[in-house]
Amino acid sequence: MKKHVLFLLLTLLALSVGVCSCKAWRTISTSATYVQQSDSAQTKTTTTISTKTVEEYQGVRKR
Repeated sequence: MKKHVLFLLLTLLALSVGVCSCKAWRTISTSATYVQQSDSAQTKTTTTISTKTVEEYQGVRKR
């Protein structure tokens, strides 16, 4: 019987914490392309740099 009550209390605690908070994610992607051309030769060098950042936020509900 005590295990059942303890399990019920832990479940209610987990639910109350889950209702009062939230998580959000934001993904930021950037890209830049550079072109280098030589004056003497007709060659071009193209370089592309791409980045991706994922941010996570933990919110708490105000009362």
